[in-house]
Amino acid sequence: MPELWGVLNVTPDSFSDGGRYLEAHAAIEHGRRLLHEGADVVDVGGESSRPAGRTYGAGFARVPSADEIARVVPVIEVLAGELGARVSIDTVKPEVASAALAAGAQILNDVRCAEDPGLAEAAAAAGADYVVMHNRGRGEVRSPHTDYQDLVPEVLDELLAAARRVEQAGVPKTAIWLDPGLGFAKTARQSADLLSSLGAFTKTGYRVIVGPSRKSFIAELAPDPGGRQPPTDDRIGGTAAAVAMCVAARVHAVRVHDVHVMRQLVRVAEALWPSDEATP
Repeated sequence: MPELWGVLNVTPDSFSDGGRYLEAHAAIEHGRRLLHEGADVVDVGGESSRPAGRTYGAGFARVPSADEIARVVPVIEVLAGELGARVSIDTVKPEVASAALAAGAQILNDVRCAEDPGLAEAAAAAGADYVVMHNRGRGEVRSPHTDYQDLVPEVLDELLAAARRVEQAGVPKTAIWLDPGLGFAKTARQSADLLSSLGAFTKTGYRVIVGPSRKSFIAELAPDPGGRQPPTDDRIGGTAAAVAMCVAARVHAVRVHDVHVMRQLVRVAEALWPSDEATP
């Protein structure tokens, strides 16, 4: 059964729940709730990574490192230190990564495909796991970065090259995770095609994590009867379909907002698809 990583955005502008958990006490309580619902890992982020474009406009606002540290460290100290939870830090800044790992986070989630070598160095120094997410660009409008000649091999090659950089910095292969980066430098159709091709990623020998939860590709693929894209909290059905694909492909973890619902889905899907009947 894949692990469930519960999303905890300590931000004012994340695409799904920005502002709800900006205060430390609210973030900690939501982290407790995610754990109670069955999250194996709480993925804490202090800076939004929402892509710019038609759906989210200008994208995320950059946050000074000191502010990002002030947002995430008190939350991590309670979740990891007092509650003993496994915590991932979602950041692109080495100084934030170092502070979060020192506060008790055990996993570094890098949404920029190992672009900054300082992140891998921080993870290696702390003995932390490292998630390499495929991405192109830095939050600009996604369309210039979605031109692939052969989508799956190109995404996989770029991910593997990034994973090798992380390994060369001192993070062992067994501690590296691959994330195909649904919605990042991908059209809705490309995100769906990657979901249909997850077997190519699970065959690499790396652990694989996928983050489909509430993303805009779901709204684009499944507009409401009036042709409008459903809001983020009305994309749970599409998220469930994507998570079911992840279960069938035997990925190692899924990153989700709705832990209770997705835990139920995963357990039933596991019963319906025994391991020897997994979909490639």
